[in-house]
Amino acid sequence: MGRWDDSFRNIVQVSALDTLALCPYLAWVRFSPQGRVLSASAAAARLLGYTQPEQLVERSLFDPASWTRWNEAVRQSPGQAQELPLLTHNGGSIWVLMSGCEIGENITEGWLVDITRYKQQEATLARTLVSGREHEIAERRFRALLESAPDAILISAGSGRILMANQQSEKLFACPRAEILGRSIEDFMPERFREHHRRLRGEYNRQPRTRMMGAGLELYARRRDGVEIPVEISLSPIEIDGEWVVASAIRDVSERKRAEAALHRLHQLELAQTEHLASLGEIAAGLAHEIKNPLAGIAAVLEVLAGNFGNAPESRELMSEVQQQVVRIRSIVDELLNYARPRPLALVPGDLNEAVARAVQFALPRAQLRQLRLTFLPRSLPVLQHDPEQIQRMVLNLVMNAIEALPPGGQIEVLTQLDPSAQQVTISVRDDGPGIASAEQEKIFRPFYTTKGKHGTGLGLSLCRRIAELHGGTIRVESHLGEGSRFIVTLPLENAREAQP
Repeated sequence: MGRWDDSFRNIVQVSALDTLALCPYLAWVRFSPQGRVLSASAAAARLLGYTQPEQLVERSLFDPASWTRWNEAVRQSPGQAQELPLLTHNGGSIWVLMSGCEIGENITEGWLVDITRYKQQEATLARTLVSGREHEIAERRFRALLESAPDAILISAGSGRILMANQQSEKLFACPRAEILGRSIEDFMPERFREHHRRLRGEYNRQPRTRMMGAGLELYARRRDGVEIPVEISLSPIEIDGEWVVASAIRDVSERKRAEAALHRLHQLELAQTEHLASLGEIAAGLAHEIKNPLAGIAAVLEVLAGNFGNAPESRELMSEVQQQVVRIRSIVDELLNYARPRPLALVPGDLNEAVARAVQFALPRAQLRQLRLTFLPRSLPVLQHDPEQIQRMVLNLVMNAIEALPPGGQIEVLTQLDPSAQQVTISVRDDGPGIASAEQEKIFRPFYTTKGKHGTGLGLSLCRRIAELHGGTIRVESHLGEGSRFIVTLPLENAREAQP
């Protein structure tokens, strides 16, 4: 009975399919084991772009992978529909929903419905979803960038209404973000600027471009509590969702303004001090000139009187003291003249060590008298453009200062050396004396400042600095209390050349 039942079922199924084949609205196709068309309905032919069903015969509608997948599915699960692409007459393809079954030995029949439009809609929806995700990611990145900006940023519409604000805006305006959004950007300006800014905003909307706002002008923002703060503002037009908005980056420059004001006050103070010193220099030069001539006469008279003063020890001691004071006054007058009216440098190429050695030689008797050890350690130097007399004066001044600062048994070392990496020559004078307090180190190069009390004019180190600077160099001191001092003069190697043997 089972075999007869199967035969009867096949007869009925084939008869039913042949009847359906006559229906012009049903799309079906019968395939060979190789996937080629054996026959098809008129509806299937129209669906695939053919005018007659016979044109489909022996054609392959599948790519090899699709045929294999569909054929195996039909064998395993007859009647189960699958989405497949089928080749059309014009070389294109359409998407179909096709189910099928075996109707004979190795003959497969499929019923298909065109779902191309639905697949297109599905693809469009997928692209929309992807685009939406990309937009969401881009927006998150934009907001992260906005929040990480060091300046306050307000994004406003052309009407001036604030659309977005970052956390720095809350700090700048001392106002919660919720109270910033939706307000006019003019609300955060001093009232005296608002009307003018509305006109400028209209002009900017007509020709938007990235630029600084109010170049050359003093700009101010107004906090919620009414306090005005100086700011710098840069404007940038941005397109968001098809609309143009303006991003305003606002930087608080209060600290910079305070620093500039302090620097200006310092500059004015230094300028006034310079003018004051210049006036003092002129006065000192005038006084020195007026004193020098009578002083020469006094010295001559004293010399004559010394010969007729008698041989009493007390008398000679008194006369010697008077003559020493006259010499001291002459030295002070010379220092005043040298500082107030310095002569131009007389630069000549030569060995810097020679000028330094002469200064050390002049100071050596004084050092020996005070029981001090004075040494000079010269290094090989290139020929250098310098003023030998001024260099000698500078070094002698530094060495004499060290001699006066040291107790008996102290040591002074004068050293010259070349620093090729820094392209400079250094002259250093080091002693093992009491050192200089850090507070004093900032003042000792000022004119008329002295740590020697009544025995100093306060012009020696100022003159040293001037000589160093006239040579294009610098002078500085390194010192610690109880550890001695080291004065370092640096001179650039410009115009230097190798020394000749």
